[in-house]
Amino acid sequence: MDLNGKIEIFSERLAEDPHSRVFAPLADLLRQAGRGDDALELLDDGLGRHPDYVSALVIKGQTLLDLGRVDQARIALAQALELDSENFVVLRLLTEDARSRQAWEESIPLLEQLVVLDPDDDRWPGALAEAKQFARQDLPPVSAKSSFATMTLVDIYLAQGYRDRALDALGQMALREPNRQDIRRRMEELKTRDLTASPVDGASIPSATGPLDGLKPRPAERRVDEKKKFEEWINRIREDGGTST
Repeated sequence: MDLNGKIEIFSERLAEDPHSRVFAPLADLLRQAGRGDDALELLDDGLGRHPDYVSALVIKGQTLLDLGRVDQARIALAQALELDSENFVVLRLLTEDARSRQAWEESIPLLEQLVVLDPDDDRWPGALAEAKQFARQDLPPVSAKSSFATMTLVDIYLAQGYRDRALDALGQMALREPNRQDIRRRMEELKTRDLTASPVDGASIPSATGPLDGLKPRPAERRVDEKKKFEEWINRIREDGGTST
């Protein structure tokens, strides 16, 4: 069934029971269809009746991220985390946001929770160690013109879709270390690489795409597995009409 067909079905379900929690999966479908403003209107109305519905707050946060309203998204996700301190989806989104802003101190407790909640994923310990290292150095937020431009910063810019900034950062690195061939190769790769597709896989609900991801790339099979988990999460909400949190 196509997206519009699903929207029609869930709209009918909501019309039959306007006070049900089916508004959340319907809003997510609207988000996927590019109707972010409609999704937010529906979410705000539904959350007025169900203010503690964590899944709706997460979908609201993702919708706001899609619309580039990051500050508001952060508020919605923080509210969700207050209600469910071990929500993996929220922890990941907030971690990616903190890392994208180089807010290392802010990312540390989030990453510590992810290490415990997802011990099989070897990304979290490395990201946690990196955050602690940067936090100890008490560095200001990094810019592409900074002397602290690194491959990590390049990855952050690319994850946000800022190809030009990533190239600027690589240029700064090349000036400091002209003999590093890996920097030159990365620059050439970015100059020819098609970045029109979303740089993030696994951050969104349920499409697993989003604007925030400061984490290093994962093996393809892990990305597929993580996307499947997100899809199962949203499908459960749809199947029960939004009765779970």
